[in-house]
Amino acid sequence: MPFLAVFGFMAFTSFKPKKSSTSDDDTGLISLGAVLFDAKNKKLTIHDTDTDLTATETRLLLIFAVSPNETIARSRLQKEIWEDEGVIVGRSLDMFISKLRKKLEPDPNISIVAVRGKGYKLEINT
Repeated sequence: MPFLAVFGFMAFTSFKPKKSSTSDDDTGLISLGAVLFDAKNKKLTIHDTDTDLTATETRLLLIFAVSPNETIARSRLQKEIWEDEGVIVGRSLDMFISKLRKKLEPDPNISIVAVRGKGYKLEINT
């Protein structure tokens, strides 16, 4: 049985979702509607206004950015963000989601919504 768990984990972690947003791989810029996300420099540009992101906010938004308009399981977000640190605090994810929502607020066409019982989704309305 442990073999199946390891195999499943390997299969899950090797899965790479397709990118639906526009991205410039050389510069690290990802366009999310009217929002320009600079993952490399940890910045958001909305209506010519730059907003700095923390390292955790950047990693979290990057997960959403590669799968816009798709529900991402809460457990996956927690695992990918905090696995290296070894300790996952239950409300940490909610706190970072809240901070990202506030930083994305200037653009009404992009939002992070909770999908009850499943996780979160970055909705981009164009």
